[in-house]
Amino acid sequence: MRTGSHRGSPLRRVGVAGSTIALALVTGCTLFPSAGPERDADGAVTAEAETDAFSIEVGDCIDDPGTESVSDITVLPCDELHHFEAFASIEMPDGDYPGVPAANTAASDFCGEEFASYIGVEYDASVLEMLYFYPVEESWKTAGDREILCFVAEQGETPVTGTLEGAGR
Repeated sequence: MRTGSHRGSPLRRVGVAGSTIALALVTGCTLFPSAGPERDADGAVTAEAETDAFSIEVGDCIDDPGTESVSDITVLPCDELHHFEAFASIEMPDGDYPGVPAANTAASDFCGEEFASYIGVEYDASVLEMLYFYPVEESWKTAGDREILCFVAEQGETPVTGTLEGAGR
């Protein structure tokens, strides 16, 4: 799994671009998904936990995953200070790996479309930021990874408490 972002700080964009080769050589995700964080009956995370991208679900909140690896991510209850909130996911179609540019485009397009229904305003009109995870070739082939996972963050990736759902900005 690989990360992509929009409207991130220049350092984040350089970090994402600079990590392309490294992330293409390794999955960025463990090939064997972890057990995941503890959840209540409604599926909400109940305690901070270290996990991987395969264990994150829509509605989960995470600390900044950085741009080097998505295998050690801190998931925490959304009522605690966090950087990103997962707001949508979709499985890419089976078949041959489409390549990084196509996977990135699919993630950007999907997350951009879903952004408005979750936030309440089109992405291009929003001050909020978006990050997404998408499969890399190795995880596609060895782990059956097809998931695109979308995240929203406050402007400047400023930590927040609570959800950004319906923020309308």
